[in-house]
Amino acid sequence: MDSYILCGMQFGDEGKGTFVDYLTYKYSIDCIVRYNGGSHASHTVITPSGVTHKFSQLGSGMFRDECDTYLTENMVINLDNLMVELETFSNKTKIPIPNLIDRIHIHENCFIVTPYHKLINKLRELSSGDNRRGTVGTGVSEVKYLLDEFKSDPRISPFGVRVKDIFNTHLNTFLISTCEELQEYANDLYETNKKLIWQNVPEELKESLENEISVLLKPKAFFSIANYYIITFKQAPDDINLSRCLYTTYELSFRRKCKTAIFEGSQGLLIDGTYGIKPNTTFLDTSINFALDISYYKDNIVKIGIAKAFMSRHGLGIFPTECSDLSSKISDENQSSCFWNGKMRFGWFDGVLFRYAQKINQVDELYISSLDKLDGFETLQICNKYLFNGIPDEEFYDLFEYYESIDKLDESQQPSIVITDIKKNSNNLVTYLKQCTPIYSKVQGWNSDISNITSKSELPYLCSRYIAELEASTGLPITVISVGPTRQNKICLKSSTKTQKE
Repeated sequence: MDSYILCGMQFGDEGKGTFVDYLTYKYSIDCIVRYNGGSHASHTVITPSGVTHKFSQLGSGMFRDECDTYLTENMVINLDNLMVELETFSNKTKIPIPNLIDRIHIHENCFIVTPYHKLINKLRELSSGDNRRGTVGTGVSEVKYLLDEFKSDPRISPFGVRVKDIFNTHLNTFLISTCEELQEYANDLYETNKKLIWQNVPEELKESLENEISVLLKPKAFFSIANYYIITFKQAPDDINLSRCLYTTYELSFRRKCKTAIFEGSQGLLIDGTYGIKPNTTFLDTSINFALDISYYKDNIVKIGIAKAFMSRHGLGIFPTECSDLSSKISDENQSSCFWNGKMRFGWFDGVLFRYAQKINQVDELYISSLDKLDGFETLQICNKYLFNGIPDEEFYDLFEYYESIDKLDESQQPSIVITDIKKNSNNLVTYLKQCTPIYSKVQGWNSDISNITSKSELPYLCSRYIAELEASTGLPITVISVGPTRQNKICLKSSTKTQKE
């Protein structure tokens, strides 16, 4: 089986969905494997005919009728959201929901998001005051947080509900007890932090939060929640019952059914629970590692990194190359802002952070999205190093590759310290990055519209030059670029690693 693993190399929102759709049609892919993340994903795909869908848990190749979706146990599933997405996608494509369900395969060990996880997620965030993590409020990351918090506790099972626990006819008692434990945890969190929570909640969210608390924390509410899952999913009619989607092994699914597969990642490496720049990260795995673990025929895998031609980040968190001028000229109509995920911020391409992400993911080649967003800029900038404005200590030497420069002496006439690469992560990495100033290489912009270009030969020389600068910055071949939202707006620049192997 030929496989393509796609992963985000920045802070997320790199355009993974549109490239999955492109590859699905180019190589007649019949299997999309969602190998991490959850229902908070928003992978926007726009078809050539103008149909738009934000893929949340379904694979972003589902517009192709012959393509199935596999949701692996490394995902966190929201069953309600999945059914809503199926209905929405069915309305757009006119494919009956039972037919779509036939194309979905859910690993029975997927953990699910309950209403209590969503409430706990919000209460924890509101209790943090100025130290908010920047969660989007969906409860996906909270599932992992609670499992990790109680992993050494004998009560670990009550804090995690798997998909199989919903459909197993012998586990109604377990489901009820789990919801009870989650309600108690949510209630304790609320009562302990009540004053702080109501001080921090914005006015426009107060009514919805009050309703959520009154419904979920009233006495014995856990019975209603557990019973809802039993009635809605376990007792659903056969043709729309998700129980027939469950699978247990990859041997019985990927190898027998699929000839070609795309492993579709969620979010970006820089907010990974382990490797991301803390504290503003998810608790989930956003690296390529799980996809590699479950992939068959590893010699036929192409690992593809996805990055924007610049940088963007939702909400809170370190962003060394953030640029107000860029933010004023670039917009993303597919990304909404709210209290939970914050506004979208933009900055210049950061080669230092990209090369750090590459140390973890070790991709073979790079796809660049949103190149057309840079139309009209007279000058473009790429950051390949930082000027460190602090005082180095032992941990600094352990974390960074650097050199001393006499081109610009500091106030004490000492050589400046220039960071070229990040060697590894630490909880204190953000402290050092806050003391850094990007050092930019300037590239002349092409100052023309490239959104209607369909081939490499049509690209302006200055655009090709910028792409070459990105290749030099990342150390990777850029094989495909995107100059617009649909699969028809993708341009192949050179043979992919797979073609070269063949």
